[in-house]
Amino acid sequence: MTAGWLRLRTSGLAFPLVGAVATILAAYLTATSSTTIGLGAVGVVFLYVVVVVGYMLAPHLAVAGTIALFEFLPTLKVLISPNIGGVKDLVGLAAITAAAITIISQRRRIDARVAGLTAMFLMLYVVNPGHSHNVAWAQGVRLTGEPILLLIAGLALPNPQRTLRWAVGSLVGVGLLIALYGLFQQLVGPSTLISLGYSYTAQVRTIGNHLRSFGTLDDPFAYAAVLYFAMAVVIFWLRRGPVAYLVGSVILLGLAASFVRTAVPVLIAFMGMYLIRRGYVFPALAAAAATVVIAALTLLGASGTQTQAFTVYFSNGGSTVVQSPVPKAGALALNGRVSAWQAAVGSNPLDWAFGRGVGQVGTAAQRAAQGLFISSSSGNSTGSGTSPQASAVDSGYFATVADVGVVGLIVQLALLGRLISLAARAARRQITSGWIALALLAAMLIDALTRASFSGFPTAFVGMLVAGIALAAAADQERESQAVSTDGAPGPGGRSVAPRTRPQLSLPTL
Repeated sequence: MTAGWLRLRTSGLAFPLVGAVATILAAYLTATSSTTIGLGAVGVVFLYVVVVVGYMLAPHLAVAGTIALFEFLPTLKVLISPNIGGVKDLVGLAAITAAAITIISQRRRIDARVAGLTAMFLMLYVVNPGHSHNVAWAQGVRLTGEPILLLIAGLALPNPQRTLRWAVGSLVGVGLLIALYGLFQQLVGPSTLISLGYSYTAQVRTIGNHLRSFGTLDDPFAYAAVLYFAMAVVIFWLRRGPVAYLVGSVILLGLAASFVRTAVPVLIAFMGMYLIRRGYVFPALAAAAATVVIAALTLLGASGTQTQAFTVYFSNGGSTVVQSPVPKAGALALNGRVSAWQAAVGSNPLDWAFGRGVGQVGTAAQRAAQGLFISSSSGNSTGSGTSPQASAVDSGYFATVADVGVVGLIVQLALLGRLISLAARAARRQITSGWIALALLAAMLIDALTRASFSGFPTAFVGMLVAGIALAAAADQERESQAVSTDGAPGPGGRSVAPRTRPQLSLPTL
């Protein structure tokens, strides 16, 4: 227990004091007037204050717990109550609040370009140029804003190196449990899962005669993304040894049970980065190119097509149906998506420039009204579990274009490019946290080709938070290394410091 646990700075003490005063005031109003404030509301405020204080005093524990909560929450909603889904927003807001207090009180430095591009991107969503501000707009701002602000929270939280150790420990530990649960789902089959409370129209999906495992998540794609993150930790953080090989094997088996095709290019990217890290640049490029060709031949090699109907619903209640021939199961079903993406972004050149309006199509529209779904006309009903509904704007890039246009996409890509630049700079200096950030960003960028990964839960929420922490840890290590010579020369103040080595931990330490 350090002194930091025993005392709070005056600025840090302000928030819990405000929470306490608010709670006392609420109790006073309830006791002395006709105003009624439910116990649930007081509990929510109390939980919010506790999480904020936790993020300020023990960010490593708070982040590790948040990762576990986010990745188990979808199953908790099924097995316990769907009403607990709002906990993720409460915890996310608390993390953002704690980061804001830290930035102000401790003058935590954040890369100016990242901060500026983040502000520009969020401003486009908040202003929503040329469009109205309604419920769908609010949903769009929430879904897009929370992950971006969690990125800033990760960059701003104190003691990022310790926090990162706990974060990656949580990622790999929770990922291992989720992979085992996904393999268990393969053993019990769809019928048993339905009896547990899961649904054919939501989580349970099949491809041919095979169940697509979804673990504790809402769908196989979010499940696969969680396992990508865990695999990144195994490859770039854990020491080589029996534990790493065992954990990696289980995660790969769990990933295979999802039958998500995007896993192929993501794993190729990880393999290429690992070879580059080891100094095998040309073999890495050759292996990546050869694997891409083999994967393309495998994915596109199926013969024949089937017709799939993409029904595009908008927040105003209108809809349009796009009939598209797509390859049969086992092939890359991209052609149908193209037609659906065209319907989503619209044909008006002004819409391409500034978007159709935040929340008019996609997940935010789904939350506000009917949504935007895919249904199959190939004779398979959702009741059989072969073709459940899913979002048709299943590309993070096209989702951004639909919301805020090409202008917004340019800002988003500039922000992501800056994050990759910072991660790559740290990786070139063999800072492990830089490789972690680079791997997480690569996984999200590839996953976003066919999924709304920049706003999806928990992919964007967990990925952005941990990527921000990894970049902050890398920046701290870079600043420390500037004061330390690699040959042990004296640093500031005349102290002799031993040469730095790349940290490699298998488990977080207190």
